[in-house]
Amino acid sequence: MKTKIILFGCQEIAVNVIDYLLSLDFIDLPLILTYELPLDKTYGYKSVLEKFIKRGLNVIMPKMITPEVIQTIIDIQPDLILSVYYRKILPKKIIDIPKIGCVNIHPGKLPYYRGPVPTAWAIQKGENIFGITIHNVDEGVDTGDILVQNEYPIEDDDTGYSLYTRAMTLGAEMIKENLDDIIAQKITPVPQKGIGSYYGKINGKQMINWKQKSEDIRNLIRVHAKPYSPAETILYNHYVLINKARVIRDEKYPAQGAGKIVDILDNEKIVVSCAEGCLLLEEYEIVPQLRDEHRPIYLKIGNKFD
Repeated sequence: MKTKIILFGCQEIAVNVIDYLLSLDFIDLPLILTYELPLDKTYGYKSVLEKFIKRGLNVIMPKMITPEVIQTIIDIQPDLILSVYYRKILPKKIIDIPKIGCVNIHPGKLPYYRGPVPTAWAIQKGENIFGITIHNVDEGVDTGDILVQNEYPIEDDDTGYSLYTRAMTLGAEMIKENLDDIIAQKITPVPQKGIGSYYGKINGKQMINWKQKSEDIRNLIRVHAKPYSPAETILYNHYVLINKARVIRDEKYPAQGAGKIVDILDNEKIVVSCAEGCLLLEEYEIVPQLRDEHRPIYLKIGNKFD
């Protein structure tokens, strides 16, 4: 008899997991639920809805989990529900339906970094590793018993986007590697210990506060780097969108006032003083664009970013 799975999922990771489930002759996938946003296409994420409707699967995108949706799931009587980057909290009435259970994958090392964007917060907090956790779903937010947990490095040049997309690839592989044991219930669930941490959403636009430490500002820039909306600062009547920066700790560049330009390298790269240390702005865009004759006026030692 086939194992009946209902999948709630979005973006690249859900597409990869669904493709895998369809390749298994012992899996029945009677229903897929997704919730897509316009920005998914902007960032190049594959569409669960478009891809699998074309393949004749039963894919729906309800705005809310209504009593009708719950009844549909009850009627199907799934053995297992998989939550794969789904954007809504599953109610207890759904969690209690499947025989094997309801299982979620979360790109954070639970009980730490609960919440919607843990990879971004890991960069912002200066972590050099992040975790991915497969866990049972309960009525809390990312608080269910842990089934599998792995750690991976955060590279120094990782951005919010690069780490988010890499976590999706790694997470899909974790599901593939552990699906058989999840279905057979061979994995002993381990309760989460400790208070842990929870971080909420990150605003799409961020203004830089030069009174912060250079490492914290650089991490903010990394989180928001393209294709996201780069972190911003103001230089007189122009916006400066910063896409890449590097921390400089050199006696040649002592901290001397938040946001002060202390050097211009190669007529382009800007050394900026922070509360502690300096940042070298390596990739940035000035809006509106400066005319050539205005660049020496704006990009000058002693000027300050607001």
